[in-house]
Amino acid sequence: MLQFRKNLLSVLMTVAIILATFGSIGSQSATSTTTIGKINFILGKEFEVTIRHAGEAKWFPVRLKMEVRRGDRIKTAKETRCEIKLNDGSVIRMGENSEFDFQQSNISKSTRQIDAGLSIGKIWAFVTKWANPKDQFSVKSPTAVCAVRGTIYRMEADSTTRVAVYDGQVDVGPTQDLRQQLQQQRPPGPPVQVPGPTQIPGPYQVSLEQWVRLVKGYQIEVRNNGRYAKTQIDSTAEAQVDWVRWNKERDRLLR
Repeated sequence: MLQFRKNLLSVLMTVAIILATFGSIGSQSATSTTTIGKINFILGKEFEVTIRHAGEAKWFPVRLKMEVRRGDRIKTAKETRCEIKLNDGSVIRMGENSEFDFQQSNISKSTRQIDAGLSIGKIWAFVTKWANPKDQFSVKSPTAVCAVRGTIYRMEADSTTRVAVYDGQVDVGPTQDLRQQLQQQRPPGPPVQVPGPTQIPGPYQVSLEQWVRLVKGYQIEVRNNGRYAKTQIDSTAEAQVDWVRWNKERDRLLR
């Protein structure tokens, strides 16, 4: 009887170890599906670029080649920059004093859904073209949403959102909060259908209540009161901006 009990205990321990092993493998597999990219480049001291994972309160120093997962929030300090390379080949670079998060984002062989946010600071995005017409790549600031498919653009956010397009096209529209704010400011009336993206030539300033399409060589400023202005990019002035020059050089390396 004693020997039987010993054999039974041994079998139960073996089963427990097997179950724990499979549980660990399953957990790792589930986690890996949320990985959307990695830290590809850090400029400045590593401990001054930090990351906070979804559902956590603590910030950790970013390390080169570190995985970036759905829901991660990344923050840069003064005189630092960070480059994130996504699994689809797209690249997002953060300038100094910026805070960026990947909210509900996922990239697989057949799906690309990037739903990200720039709370403050600036980014440069090199977005690869995607064959699936249902793919989504959008970045939201406090006052505007940028929806793209394959393009190069930069975005800055403080009390004003600025977007400049260097290749391809970007559709810029109001955030849900801004849309509600503008609706509250407007006198009550019958519902109005919001048209799709349109091209508006030259300087133009009204409330951003519809989507505006920016093509290569154009930029837009959206203020926190919803008013916006669309103009052509001044290439001479841009050539003097270190942030622009540095990103264009990084883009050349990608190509």
